[in-house]
Amino acid sequence: MVTILKMKIRFLLFFLAISLTSCSQSNQYVGEYVSNNNSSGIKQRYRLTLNLNGTFEFEQYWAQIGMNSETQATGIEKGKGTWTIKSKLIMLSCNSMTDITQDYRLDFDDTKVSILNDSIVRFVDSKMFWVVNMELKKRI
Repeated sequence: MVTILKMKIRFLLFFLAISLTSCSQSNQYVGEYVSNNNSSGIKQRYRLTLNLNGTFEFEQYWAQIGMNSETQATGIEKGKGTWTIKSKLIMLSCNSMTDITQDYRLDFDDTKVSILNDSIVRFVDSKMFWVVNMELKKRI
């Protein structure tokens, strides 16, 4: 009886250690990743936010700048869903019934983001061709 109890405690400690390790590995990627592009009279900002609860938000902001540096037009497109880690890839998923709304129109389902290092990620596969190869830096 004592042996079974010791075995149960060992299994519990083993699974607790694995759970803590896997949580800490994904926690290091939680945060905000950004890229700013200014060219040809258009300012663009891309932001990917990975939340601790396994959800993400993406925002693309653009502004058209006129000859006298005045803003002529602006726009924002957003997406949201959930994220997980597999090897060195952040896997983004969207539920078309709950994550795609009037405010969140971008569909990041089956999108893969490569972890280049602790502070830079790159989109490597997505239905949205315009994000592929985009690099974002972690905001500290």
